[in-house]
Amino acid sequence: MAEKSHTSRISSYKNAGHGTNELRRKRVELSVSLRKQARDEQLLKRRALSPDENDEVQKEIETPRPEEIVQGLKSSNLAVKTTSARAARRMLSQEKNPPISLMVEAGVIKPLVEALDRDDCQDLQFEAAWAITNIASGTHEHTMAVVNGGAVPKLVLLLARGGVVGEQSAWALGNIAGDGASLRDAVLAAGALPAMLLLMTPTTPPSQLRTAVWTYSNFCRNKNPLVKFDMVAPALTYVSDLLVLPDQDVLADACWALSYLTDGPNERIEAVQNTPQLLPRLTELLDHKSPAVRTPALRAIGNMLTGSDEQTDRCLDAGCLDYLVNLLRCGKFSLMKEASWAVSNILAGTQMQIQRAIDKGLLGHLLHVLACEDIKCQKEAAWAITNLCLGGAPSQLDTLMSVGFLEPYCALLSSPDQRAINVVLDGLTNLMEAAAKYGQVEPLCIKLEEIGALDHIESLQNHENEQIYKKCIHILDTYFTEEEDQVAQPEQTEEEYQFGTGPANQNINF
Repeated sequence: MAEKSHTSRISSYKNAGHGTNELRRKRVELSVSLRKQARDEQLLKRRALSPDENDEVQKEIETPRPEEIVQGLKSSNLAVKTTSARAARRMLSQEKNPPISLMVEAGVIKPLVEALDRDDCQDLQFEAAWAITNIASGTHEHTMAVVNGGAVPKLVLLLARGGVVGEQSAWALGNIAGDGASLRDAVLAAGALPAMLLLMTPTTPPSQLRTAVWTYSNFCRNKNPLVKFDMVAPALTYVSDLLVLPDQDVLADACWALSYLTDGPNERIEAVQNTPQLLPRLTELLDHKSPAVRTPALRAIGNMLTGSDEQTDRCLDAGCLDYLVNLLRCGKFSLMKEASWAVSNILAGTQMQIQRAIDKGLLGHLLHVLACEDIKCQKEAAWAITNLCLGGAPSQLDTLMSVGFLEPYCALLSSPDQRAINVVLDGLTNLMEAAAKYGQVEPLCIKLEEIGALDHIESLQNHENEQIYKKCIHILDTYFTEEEDQVAQPEQTEEEYQFGTGPANQNINF
């Protein structure tokens, strides 16, 4: 399984010889691990707890049983009905172990959904919407019970009216949409987005705006299948306007939404990038003080860098390289890993894009990541260097050699991570092929022996992973045979290596 995944990843790189618009790699393994790390930062579902002081008093009063609450909800007396809805909400708002299943089994959903129609009592609608929100925060079965009870169209109607009831309805719809792709699509098909756009403005009260943007992020998430883009695209101009607000929660969820929308076909990246002012505003958030904002902003920019060369150029023109330099040095491993992944896709681009990265000093910062203690960060930095070895111009390979990357790069050959070993072996193979073209095999082989890389390669001939031992055998048989190549003698310089950067080699393409 690991070998198959590695094969698909290496084939999805791009370089000058294989079509620059097809071979940028999309995230697979990295996105899964980052999603797990970020679960606390961007939750699929949220439960509303009871904040009012009166709830402390209610604890001293005997709590009605679920059957009694349902009976009260069915009462023709409006006051009794509202009191029962409030009791249901309080029971479902318990911080620990809310009895969602007991309430559902008691039949609370049907009268709660019916209470959403009571336009003559906003308090009743609010309590009912709150209780439904917390039921939908439970398991898939709980959420389906809410949907099958007919709550979605009623919640959409209340959402369009705004206010506190509209906010609570948005929250409930966000929980339903967060359950998965099918319920997400059902909520959108019911017209939730047009209704919610009214709340997604800078002038919306902060609490309502936070809820609306979080709900929109759930409208955009889930990949099996991806959301129909035209169902969520109308909000992009609204999202762009929100990216300049100081509210950290709004910024974080807006960036998460953009990260979901850009994690797909290039046509989606194109639409996001062409939204007025969105890309420069998003890029500036790479420098936000809060990791909760920087993480999804970096995810979105990183996704864009997997797109076409034109889409990558737009990110570079927006100034992303300056921020990536800082992120590679930020000390937070999850961000360093993500930034290294983003840089790897720049270095998988055109030689002009590679040069822009080199001119910003990114190679030295990648070495810093290679030297860190986190193998996942090291592996992403190694991918970046491997891409440069694959698609860099001769002068760019010279620059790579001059920064002293070889020793920390080859140190990963002793890593227990088989993918990391494969990545480095691919890079060394590409580097040796370039060296062979420009008469640099002998000094490069000497250097690999001096730093102990040759010993690692020799020992890896016996590795259980077929890809690893085959690559090692290929390198050893091709470049470390005892017979000397007398035709192409290396040019010795002060920098030791020169990959064809003399006048006769200016038009080399890898």
